Amino acid sequence: MYKRIAVVTGCAGFIGTTFTRLLLEKGWLVYGIDKFTYVANFEEVQWLADTYPDTFTYTVEDIKDIDRLPECDVVFNLAAESDVDNSIVNMDKFIDSNISGVKNLLEIITHKSVQIKHNKPLFFQVSTDEVYGDTVAESFDETAALMPSNPYAATKAAADMLIESWSRTHGLDYIIARPSNNYGENQYPEKLVPTAVRCLQRGKKIKLHDKLLPSPMLTLK
Repeated sequence: MYKRIAVVTGCAGFIGTTFTRLLLEKGWLVYGIDKFTYVANFEEVQWLADTYPDTFTYTVEDIKDIDRLPECDVVFNLAAESDVDNSIVNMDKFIDSNISGVKNLLEIITHKSVQIKHNKPLFFQVSTDEVYGDTVAESFDETAALMPSNPYAATKAAADMLIESWSRTHGLDYIIARPSNNYGENQYPEKLVPTAVRCLQRGKKIKLHDKLLPSPMLTLK
């Protein structure tokens, strides 16, 4: 019986470990890629490797530096720098992972990899609702314009647009998912929901990003 094969980038992250486990439980063969930053969960990845030795393997690499991908049905790209505050301080790593990394994956799928040259996989990009920017009085859906309001969101929006243009140019089959404020067990404590819960437990105020700056277009004379 044919087993579906997935490449999961960012397999050691909060979402990546949970998603990888789900695929393995459903009988997929999974090839993981992760550069193991400070948010990586090495223990969970190693547990998966020990528990599923015949169906899971991983490599420690940066997606912007890899030069090949194994034959697969789907590339799930969960690799990303994802902290808004960190991106405001220094966005170099965000450009490397969120834009250059995606570009490299697309080039491998389209141009470089002999293994998948004749059977291009589905490219599944895990993006973020941050690409839509700030809204107070309205809601948004997938048809809304991308108006990122911080450097992290800007790099994710750039990647989304690159993927869409790649599909038009090279016939890439893709899906872009834009979830909002994921949370759960083993999440790194700097993220929004764990930070808010920790502050509430300690009786401290929660930092709110609710001060909208006026648009430059509205102040022109």
